Amino acid sequence: MTIPLHITFRNMKHSAEVEDCIRAEAEKLTTFSNRIVGCRVAVEVPHRHHKKGKPLQIRIDLTLPGREIVVKRGSTGIHVSPVKGITSTPGDARPNWPYSDLELVIHDAFKSAGRRVQDFARRRRGEIKKHQAILSEA
Repeated sequence: MTIPLHITFRNMKHSAEVEDCIRAEAEKLTTFSNRIVGCRVAVEVPHRHHKKGKPLQIRIDLTLPGREIVVKRGSTGIHVSPVKGITSTPGDARPNWPYSDLELVIHDAFKSAGRRVQDFARRRRGEIKKHQAILSEA
């Protein structure tokens, strides 16, 4: 099953590599639950950030029957080049792949979303642990 996916880039240029990474991670969510109705992902750089570097933020909104799951993740050490829109970190080990930290933030956000979808699916199936009632002796 393929998830209806909507990807938004805010305050940064669109990147096919980042979009492919998001699509691959979103497709993995179907292994946890096949009842995902929709998925909206926003990748953004905060506007007019005054600290050194521009932190990227990822927001994932998953829609499931009867519930909406929201996951937010961010990174603080990512620098965006204003000329080319290329993302890199100081001392980046892989200069040919400029989105290595962004890829990590995306993976972390989808990993968290996967755990929350698993918890939701367990509750729907009734597989949560139920505690026995404590009998009081009088």
